[in-house]
Amino acid sequence: MNIATKPYETKIRLADNHHFLNDVDARGHPLVINHLEGLVIPIALYQNFLAARYPASTCLKHARILSVFWDHIRDRGIDYREVNERIVRRFLINNATRDTTVVALKDDAELTITLERAEFACYVIENFYRVLEDEFRYLPKLRKPRFDEKRKLTSAQRSAERANPATPSVDDVEKVKEHFLERPNTFAGLNMYGMAALFRSAGLRTCGAVSLTTSAMRQAFVGEVDFLPIIRRIPRELSLLAKGVVGAEEMRNLVLSGLKAMRERGRTIVSVPVFEKSQSSFATVPIDDFSDLLDFIWSDRHAFILRYGQRHRAYRPPDNVFLSTKTGRAYDEKSVSNRFSQTMKGLGIPGTGHRIRATSIEEQTKNLYYLHRGLHGIAWQPDNILEWLRMYARHSGTGPIVHYLNRIINIEEVLGYMPVLFDDADLAASARALAAVDPERKQCAVEGLLALVQELGLKPLDEPNAS
Repeated sequence: MNIATKPYETKIRLADNHHFLNDVDARGHPLVINHLEGLVIPIALYQNFLAARYPASTCLKHARILSVFWDHIRDRGIDYREVNERIVRRFLINNATRDTTVVALKDDAELTITLERAEFACYVIENFYRVLEDEFRYLPKLRKPRFDEKRKLTSAQRSAERANPATPSVDDVEKVKEHFLERPNTFAGLNMYGMAALFRSAGLRTCGAVSLTTSAMRQAFVGEVDFLPIIRRIPRELSLLAKGVVGAEEMRNLVLSGLKAMRERGRTIVSVPVFEKSQSSFATVPIDDFSDLLDFIWSDRHAFILRYGQRHRAYRPPDNVFLSTKTGRAYDEKSVSNRFSQTMKGLGIPGTGHRIRATSIEEQTKNLYYLHRGLHGIAWQPDNILEWLRMYARHSGTGPIVHYLNRIINIEEVLGYMPVLFDDADLAASARALAAVDPERKQCAVEGLLALVQELGLKPLDEPNAS
């Protein structure tokens, strides 16, 4: 019996040797290879463009889509230079796989893959051709658009119900962080602890944490009044100010003094550039967590680099904040996700590392809602809260975060509570006492409070739908 094989398939190999694209060590980045062509040059050009800008994990995701798409069009005898909207749609309807099936190609054809995967495949393919045409001019620019700019995808799974993933509580998140600090390998535990802190306090995604660099952290100082006198003296990579580096102590103290001055002015956060889901944005990191990260970079991270460099003489550490104890390189997203999943499962805590980000968004939603409801009463504006949360969570729209707000409102309606904001501790304590009054004396308490309000020349602000 002859076993059918597919030697024609385009494969992905990770680069074993160190090679640099600009200042980026591209070791570990994907190479797309075909048995007939060898290195697939168009994809290699695109991968080089990505490697100089994005982490290896992002490059690998793009390489997987393009390698499958490359075989898909080769199997159909299509020149990659002739790819258009119709070919991409057929690729999606064939489940974004190498195999091709004769199907009726209609504008309203349903997709059997997830909408998210279809949209990501479209993004990768469109970006691939954009880079070849605009960045490298490897392909001639077509007179009319290659792809439909107003594409609308439909999916059988768009309306399918999804099980709501579990979100750990604030106490559960603290338990996870404490567990990482108890790990035998202190540096590995501190890495995970630092990422968990960013998930919790800044709502970072896993990809944003593993790709965070000390250069990006330096950008948090740009434009800040307290850093204007010294910003030009601060090195591009904050890791160069590590403890033990000659001449770094003075500048290190100036940076810490600048952060202290920001706190004294009432600032609680700094804006740090992050790269998530192939897009650059800014994360709001609390100054206290930012200072802890600086201490980690200047002490434990620096000590690890020295130890690792003694065993690997050719080692050149990347600028990533978090480094793997095994490779000395940036963490892979999948390995971080697995580590969090295993740890949380072992502790009996529901959810995953990514859901810690959901805990952060949920907490921010709760704080904003009670602040706005307490300040504005019936005049509170849901759109203002949702827009702020959209920026905090770095979403393109408010759709994914509406349920956070709805959940809080539903709980409030079930409990029958109405939030009120107090800026005075004594006044808040008196209100709590009134809320706990005996039901038989409640009406008397309300009448007495209304009399006091009228005596002060104030007018009660009624709640809508209040009985």
